[in-house]
Amino acid sequence: MSTYAELELRCKRRLGRRGMTITTEFLDEMKAAQEKLERNPTLPRFLKVREPGVGAAGATTLVNPADFIRFYDDAGIEYTIDGTTEKKFATRLDTFQQLQSKINNGIPEGQMFYFIDESSSGITFRINEQTEDFSYAYRYYKKQPVLTGANDNKWTTGPQAEYIMAMAGVELAVWLRDDRALKYFTDLEAKERRSMVSQIESDEWGDTDLVMGDPD
Repeated sequence: MSTYAELELRCKRRLGRRGMTITTEFLDEMKAAQEKLERNPTLPRFLKVREPGVGAAGATTLVNPADFIRFYDDAGIEYTIDGTTEKKFATRLDTFQQLQSKINNGIPEGQMFYFIDESSSGITFRINEQTEDFSYAYRYYKKQPVLTGANDNKWTTGPQAEYIMAMAGVELAVWLRDDRALKYFTDLEAKERRSMVSQIESDEWGDTDLVMGDPD
């Protein structure tokens, strides 16, 4: 397990700049690398969370999850009507017009539809009005805390620590006009990315039996 401070020292050593002060520059590039990683269509399992909430009858919006990136499957919102134990999954729609059309046509009791409204700053989850109180949970990828140079997050302490450091190292090597360091960090970044993608695929498909052809 690495720490942010260890990654900074490691990056400086591999750049051959032990005595050079690049603390501010390293932090800036690490923050940029984290933002880039969290916009990536391929995200690691450690970003997955499940956060509960409670909704009241008549609710038409749900509380925004903090640091929401995106849902990690099509069953992003699970819910139960109070007084029952059956877990249900809300159906995602693409537009508010589709949601309004569902409402106008009459939604059967106990069904929830939603769409992600990004028209304002932040994200709002708009749902059809519920006739009963309900409990729900979001299943989504969540951003890690922003790095400050004095803290850690799962990018710096987890298995992707070398990856994010390599991304920062590439940009620092460009800034320093160091072709040798640039090649080293570019190769390391590619290697660590392959490792991360392989691990994600293993997490997603490791327990799945793949079958070729049509079922009998």
